[in-house]
Amino acid sequence: MTFKPMLLGRLTAAWLVMAAPAGAAETLTLDRLLKIEEFGAAALSPDGRHLVVETRAPFDTAAAFDTDNPAPRLGRLMVADLSTPTPARPLLAAETGAGYTAGPFSPDGHRMIISRWKAYRYEAGVVDLRSGDIRWMGFGLEQANYGRSLQWLSNTAFVTLARDPADPTLKLKLGWQNQKRLGVLWARQAAGKVSSVQAIGSGRARRPEPMDDRRLMRVDLATGAQTELARGGFFDMELSPSGRYVALLEEAERVGLAATPAVRMMAPFRRRALSIVDLRTGAVTRPCPRCTTLIEPMVWAPGADRLLVFQHPADQLEAAGHLAVIDAAGGGVQTVGADLEFSFDYGGEGAARVRADWLGGHPIALAKAAGATRSDWYDIEGKDAVNLTKALPSAPGSVVLGGGKTLLALVDGQAWRIGADGAATRLSAGGSGWARPSAFGVGLRPRSAPWRTDQPILRTPTGLANLFGHSSALPSEATPIATVGEMTVCVDMPESGARSIALLDGMGRRRDLVTLDGDLARLDLGSVRTVASRAANGQMLKSWLYLPPRWRPGDKPALIVVPYPGSAPQTSPARFYLSTDALTPNPALLAAQGYAVLLPALPRDRDRGEPGENLAAEILSVVDAVVAEGLADPDRLALWGHSFGGYAALVTATQTQRFKAIIAQAAPSEFISNWGTVDPHFVTAPEDGAPNPMGLAFNETGQGALLGPPWAQTERYVRNSPLLQADKVMTPLMLIYGDQDFVGLNQGQGMFMALYRQDKDATLLTLFGERHLPMSPANVRAIYGEVLPWLADRLGSPPRAPEAKAEAARPSQ
Repeated sequence: MTFKPMLLGRLTAAWLVMAAPAGAAETLTLDRLLKIEEFGAAALSPDGRHLVVETRAPFDTAAAFDTDNPAPRLGRLMVADLSTPTPARPLLAAETGAGYTAGPFSPDGHRMIISRWKAYRYEAGVVDLRSGDIRWMGFGLEQANYGRSLQWLSNTAFVTLARDPADPTLKLKLGWQNQKRLGVLWARQAAGKVSSVQAIGSGRARRPEPMDDRRLMRVDLATGAQTELARGGFFDMELSPSGRYVALLEEAERVGLAATPAVRMMAPFRRRALSIVDLRTGAVTRPCPRCTTLIEPMVWAPGADRLLVFQHPADQLEAAGHLAVIDAAGGGVQTVGADLEFSFDYGGEGAARVRADWLGGHPIALAKAAGATRSDWYDIEGKDAVNLTKALPSAPGSVVLGGGKTLLALVDGQAWRIGADGAATRLSAGGSGWARPSAFGVGLRPRSAPWRTDQPILRTPTGLANLFGHSSALPSEATPIATVGEMTVCVDMPESGARSIALLDGMGRRRDLVTLDGDLARLDLGSVRTVASRAANGQMLKSWLYLPPRWRPGDKPALIVVPYPGSAPQTSPARFYLSTDALTPNPALLAAQGYAVLLPALPRDRDRGEPGENLAAEILSVVDAVVAEGLADPDRLALWGHSFGGYAALVTATQTQRFKAIIAQAAPSEFISNWGTVDPHFVTAPEDGAPNPMGLAFNETGQGALLGPPWAQTERYVRNSPLLQADKVMTPLMLIYGDQDFVGLNQGQGMFMALYRQDKDATLLTLFGERHLPMSPANVRAIYGEVLPWLADRLGSPPRAPEAKAEAARPSQ
């Protein structure tokens, strides 16, 4: 791609962002940002001996950049033997072009599952942690988004949901597969010999959509046998305590949307069918064959083959469902908790869940009794439900299932132990949450369901507290991964400096196991401080401001606002950490150019108001607080938003002229066409679920919050579409869109044409081959090569810092 206009200015901007000023303290450059190494997941083996860590290789060293999933960028798998004083070592020999992810450990901790991504193939293997020997399986694994896709039967056998290695999961296909298929279809059209037509249908016109691409397999490592037990659209599994039965969720027939007032985010567009497979006989049973089963609960009773699930008729909403206990051996189904009102949890924009589990051999659920004002945990084994947590001072928060029949609850920072009779005993104060150990190969349900442990560990302001043992201190920026006796394995992720995984003893002494990006400590990244402001409803808000390197009291740099409605972090936001997950915009990189960068608190209640209502006023109230503290120039304000933050940028452009420059990236501009956009992947991959209703859901109940389809909420769609208020835009706009994004390229083109029609200052950048987040290093460089001189021209260049004067003391954070 060649940029001819303003070539000298763009080359100068590129030099500024890629190279540190001569004679000055080192600052962050784009080249250095693109070489960031990052941690993936990390977990401790069951025997407590081996810690395995996924690391992401330097961003710009990936073999390809045509997928928006980080798995291909995972570099080495590192393993640390905690029984020795040596640091972690690579688990596998280096392999060009390969990326690895870690899977579950064997029960004895000697082996683990890994997956390798190479040349667009995703293949599973088993590695011996002691010898390093590896055996590739010839199949890939279904991704464990919700629950699990592999569980060990013994130390040498497991059951798994297997896929063809050349047909990886959807998240790994997004991007590259569509590009390759488009090339084939275009070639067919040009040759005129083979049709390039792709058809999808609705209602009577819907084509057959068989879902049989995943296999339930039993693998015996001792004999090498691989046995197919069942085939279907399986995506989730749970193994019974006896190891005889496997409960499976699979994608079955399509679920109609006509009776749904508004399509909910993550609502299944296929019926989620429950099957139970007898691993001994191969028999398959399907309790409630016309029901949809929620992803949570799906949990077996401890020591018994009784399965607890929540099911509802596929043509009705969740409220019409019930909790059921299924006897896998006898086939009986018992409805439990029928007199309770269950609390459905959608996890923000997640799938529907009911909080239920087992306490000993009794099913329990979080629900309300008739006339109750709060939800409590009930024992629902018998005819009459027993309120277990009624003695707690307020509604129970997160709970832990202790040994035997003990329920541990965290309420307002106070830990309580509740017995089977509901008697409550206060244990410890000052807790902010449970320090659940990390694990490989698990999805939403295992991470959010109550933790089963005999050693519950509480997070406290100073570290960790074992409720029945010792306590340990942790650095303020450390996140615990696991505990080993009185030792804690933690990830240390400072806002600047090296990232590390370390082993800490009870006195806080540490042994570093893996260290990444050690040179970052040399960089002057400026400083972060909080800014207080008050919302229109009187709520006090905390926003976050990045001040540039060499900032001094009295300096008033130009301010770039990075908005995201719904975000109001109380601790330093993830966007302020050096990460390649946020390349455009990257606050630290913008600060290195001399700008102050603001992440304003924009809390949002989707049940009230509209998505574009008063957005500019909310943003400007925080900007004014920054200006009032003398931290930014009120006449040099810019805004750069991505995704829903990009939508906020476009709305702001229609509601105020305070900003001198606004950048909107991957932003919906007009909700009716956005509602009807089909993700480019599904245009050429109908077998993956075309049309996929997630786009409808985003607009109706997700961040769009438009409460229904366009014909039912027409005025709401119109009022909240910036394109339809383009006559009010007076601020220079830069629009950045990828042609493979689920936010359609037409959203940027439409806004650009509206401004072009009015002869207004607008620039449209089209990123070919990119999805929602730009991945190509060359494209990232091109974006900054366009943005930085454009900002400098419309804001005025940021003032140069003195080269030879002593650096002033940094403000306290």
